[in-house]
Amino acid sequence: MRTRGPLALGLLLVLGTAAGFGISLVVAEHPPGSGAAAPVAAQSPSLPVDPVPELLPDPPTAPLAPSLDLVRTSVGTGDFQMSLPVPRGWDFFVNSLNEWQWRPPDQPDFGYVLRVEQVLSNRRSIQWTLENRIAELDEDEDNVEILSQDDGLLHFTFVTSNHLRHGYLTWLDLTGSDNAQVEIAVTGREVDDAGMADLVARVAAGIELG
Repeated sequence: MRTRGPLALGLLLVLGTAAGFGISLVVAEHPPGSGAAAPVAAQSPSLPVDPVPELLPDPPTAPLAPSLDLVRTSVGTGDFQMSLPVPRGWDFFVNSLNEWQWRPPDQPDFGYVLRVEQVLSNRRSIQWTLENRIAELDEDEDNVEILSQDDGLLHFTFVTSNHLRHGYLTWLDLTGSDNAQVEIAVTGREVDDAGMADLVARVAAGIELG
């Protein structure tokens, strides 16, 4: 009976040694870090960016000149007929019952063009129409940049078929209704800017109903 004490003590020593060896293995495989943990810099997510297209050269035709010779013509029918000044000698095209277009004869693509449209049925103010058109441009065109918007006149650029285009848009109220009734647009190249600004202003100043 007296031998049980030494035997039990020996067994405890063996178990303690084995346990200590096992702990040392765990510590050796996973050593404690030395020093304070360094924070990891957060990576900010990249935002989507519209790719800049490779632009193609514009046609080498002469720039649209200011102070073109204008001639008066009529479009529309009945109560919606109106007269307006348009560049003399330009070809005339009917886009629809309420939209018309003029451009120089034999002009290559991506030159300059004048477009006039009656928008009487919209019954919206000129300011609302301008702001809505900006939203439409952003949705329908690529790389739209608004250069200026003032007193119902919008000047902007966009890219179509890898060509940089400049555009002017303005709206008129011809009856005092405070609604946009006529839309005038001139589209062309950067070199046509001065001529386009002059043309859209002169056409707008000369439009009359009837």
